[in-house]
Amino acid sequence: MLPRRRLLSTILLLFTCSVSVALLPATASPASRAGQEGFERPAPLRARDLLKPEILRGPSHAVEERVENDGLFNHYTVTSPFGTFKANSTSALYTLVREIHAIAAMKKVASDETATEALKQSGKKTIAGLKSLFNDPGTTLEGAVNGVNSLFNRAAVSLGSREPTAAEDSRMAQFIGLSKSKGQIATRFLVSMYSRNPVLQEELDRLALADYLGGLGVGVATAVVPGVGGLILTTSGTARLLNEAINNTPASELWLQNRNRLVRLGMDADTVELFLNNPNFSPATATVLTTALGRLQGVTDLELLLKVALQAGDADMARTITETAVLAAGFHRNIAPLSRFLPMARLFCAEKQDGALAVILPTDHMIWSARVADVAEGLTGKAKKGVEIWTFGDFSTKARSELEHLGWQLHPNALRKMLPAT
Repeated sequence: MLPRRRLLSTILLLFTCSVSVALLPATASPASRAGQEGFERPAPLRARDLLKPEILRGPSHAVEERVENDGLFNHYTVTSPFGTFKANSTSALYTLVREIHAIAAMKKVASDETATEALKQSGKKTIAGLKSLFNDPGTTLEGAVNGVNSLFNRAAVSLGSREPTAAEDSRMAQFIGLSKSKGQIATRFLVSMYSRNPVLQEELDRLALADYLGGLGVGVATAVVPGVGGLILTTSGTARLLNEAINNTPASELWLQNRNRLVRLGMDADTVELFLNNPNFSPATATVLTTALGRLQGVTDLELLLKVALQAGDADMARTITETAVLAAGFHRNIAPLSRFLPMARLFCAEKQDGALAVILPTDHMIWSARVADVAEGLTGKAKKGVEIWTFGDFSTKARSELEHLGWQLHPNALRKMLPAT
């Protein structure tokens, strides 16, 4: 267990500026080296230099001009009529902008007088049924099971030992079918029902309850949500289909499906359950990560990715690990086949079948910091046939120069090469 405990102690020497010095690689500590000549310090960037006009500003949002960069990721502030939001990466920003568009569209549906009247007219008999469920649950459930066996299967798992994550609805909401309405509405508005955006969740809950009680015509009333997608869940191709499947499958069933898939991939059952019970992975991110692992056929040491995922201490870290796995799967399919995964600063890199190392990261803007230097120098010494790095974003002039001096091949802005639009 000792190696696992060490592995769980922290994540992302590359992905966070808050990792304690005690957990960093031996050699001179980055804290003391950061002030030495040659290393860069994070500096603010301008949103207008980084984003497309439709991301920068829209009818319901505006990205503030000052963008903080931590040496790897950009941190954005977004204002809207619905509140001020933070996005801790460019990928997260794309998802947030989509969610704000969806919130604006949902607000219009929620205020529609026709829908409200329909709710009033049809809600009475449905509410009577709900009262029966709560007042005489035994009789009501018995009748339901006789008609729909899948409801019994869902109840058996939903009311079992698995605790919902913070991103899920309550067990009762899942059981009575309210979550099903919510998932269908989320799909129509092109968002994830497991989003941790509280304003979006409020609107999803409002419309789901209206739909559940009165058959709200959401399919007719849904406004057009502009096509602004994130890295994990986009509006095209297989990613959109995956989002729809996640939204419309009970969380408990996703948990079982993911467990079975990972065990079939040869993962240790205990490690699998530890991962799936990490509350920082929503059912959506856990399913996306599981799907990515399933698409890395022929690559050895897959369980390393799962062990890295155990380290996620918050939702942002879970998202970053998931995006890294998605990019690796895309690289394996669209760039070059991978042979195995290797540890990299308690994250992971990959070895290609030709022996070269591939560092695949969802970073926004990498600077030449002491942490990056430590990792880069260590990998350079281990590489058999050189190192290449593929990123979502770009590099500072200094980082580019230093990495190229080490013999690295740089591939910035490589998202669409790894994940072509489908």
